[in-house]
Amino acid sequence: MRHFRYIVGLTVAALALAPLGAAAQSRQPWSVQASGEWVFPTKDYGDVLQSGTTLGWELQGRYTFGRFSLGAGYQRSTVFKSDEADLTGTLSLGFVEPRYVVAILGERAAPYLAARLGYGALLIRETPRVTEDSFTYGAGAGVMIAVTPSITIDAGGQYFLADFGGSGGTAGYFLARLGLAVGLF
Repeated sequence: MRHFRYIVGLTVAALALAPLGAAAQSRQPWSVQASGEWVFPTKDYGDVLQSGTTLGWELQGRYTFGRFSLGAGYQRSTVFKSDEADLTGTLSLGFVEPRYVVAILGERAAPYLAARLGYGALLIRETPRVTEDSFTYGAGAGVMIAVTPSITIDAGGQYFLADFGGSGGTAGYFLARLGLAVGLF
């Protein structure tokens, strides 16, 4: 919980110091985004599990108003695997993600700060199948780069924690994301 308060405090401080003239991430109020992810677990899972870089994806819808936007979506990320034990651990969760544009760089780039809160499950593929409920929370930053008036590229990263409750404890992950957002209307 201490990590969460630290992340929230940094986000609030950054929002308070941001310039007032920044524009929004998207020129259309409603947009959808699809992203690929590279996930870097910070927890060592022992000799049998490989906790190196893994892959994931996410889809989200987003509503933009001023410098703020609010997204909601689905994330699916492999967080560990073992070829030796035929075992895979995957985070499958829904999330909400507020964003705040901190500046405008020229006509096309808009760096942002983001927070994320999610709930879902850690799905462990083995026999028998194991599922553990998980809250996730974290923060990150990125930049939206306008390709056309309705299409932007999102390059960003975040650090998030997944709280597995009883047996798994809390694990931290760095996530790098590259996505494409399309403004709807």
